[in-house]
Amino acid sequence: MHEDAGTYEDRAPESVWGSTKGPWWRRGPASAPRLWKSPREKGSLGAPLSTWAVGGTLAMARSDRVEAYGLTTGDPLWTWQPPDGEVLAHASPDAPDGVGVVLRHVHADGDGGAEHVRLTGLDVGSGRVLWSREQRADALGSVNGHAREVALGGGRIVTARPGHGDGPPALRTIDARTGALLWERPVPERWGHVSVVRAHPVVVSTAGPGEDAPRRLVVVGGETEREIELPRWAREFGGDVAMVGDLLAVECLGTPTPYGEEDTGSTLNAFSVTTGVLRWTWSSTYGATLSPLAHRGHLVVLNGYGDRATVLDPADGRVVAERRPARLQLPGPPRRGRRLPRRGLHGGAPHPSAARVPLEMT
Repeated sequence: MHEDAGTYEDRAPESVWGSTKGPWWRRGPASAPRLWKSPREKGSLGAPLSTWAVGGTLAMARSDRVEAYGLTTGDPLWTWQPPDGEVLAHASPDAPDGVGVVLRHVHADGDGGAEHVRLTGLDVGSGRVLWSREQRADALGSVNGHAREVALGGGRIVTARPGHGDGPPALRTIDARTGALLWERPVPERWGHVSVVRAHPVVVSTAGPGEDAPRRLVVVGGETEREIELPRWAREFGGDVAMVGDLLAVECLGTPTPYGEEDTGSTLNAFSVTTGVLRWTWSSTYGATLSPLAHRGHLVVLNGYGDRATVLDPADGRVVAERRPARLQLPGPPRRGRRLPRRGLHGGAPHPSAARVPLEMT
């Protein structure tokens, strides 16, 4: 296991950090300067669903609109809003070929009242609608933005449908643009409750019945699957999963630190997708939660509640670089609350701190 001892050799190439015109991230303990910050709005409907960076454009999808800024300047570029009465429930975490995908529905029908929802592909560079189509809602299950029955990514939709009628629970992958069913497979009974973690590649979280039931992450293909079991010492998987090549990295949460005692930090576990074997672990004392990101072939970990970014070598988990942004607030509820659901396909109202979060670039 590698521990963050506070010393490292910054071996990450500059391409990891992006800009060649002045540092967005400074090496070592110095803070990175803020480039720009979006205005804080009154009455915002919550934290961003997703952000897309394509070329010189940074677009942010919220429940009521998608708006884009100049990546390095913060200049407003374009805004797209759904028709009156509709809200965005999901947005793809990626934008393949420069196209971001959003799923929208009539606000009052987000929990199953609508017969159809609508998917829209937006050109991130211009904000132009490239395609839009209807999708039968009953083919997806709940499309509420806080539920984990549906995920977008890689140009497709992945949904975990509970059993209904004579049909067993099923995992389905659908082409986002055409609606074509790519594959469908029943959920094994031993998996218990299933939640979709990500769509590309497909990763689901499973939890059998009972408090002591095993919890797993499963990487799923049309005819293949690879199960990754939660380590015995851990009680939960973290809420963010990153994949670099054959490596899947996820935070594992142990027993909560008693109130008043110093937090012992968190541990990132890296597994082989091919074998399911644990390849390495890395622990940090810079905060109670770790958020792994795959970026240009490296593993970037935001830790310390977003006040530090660490680059790890995917091969062995060694620290190769570290930067400290001036201030980076991660959207969503308090970071300790962002973990994969233990039971069932469920959601919940956003934490009050998730509202009115401005976008910052450092």
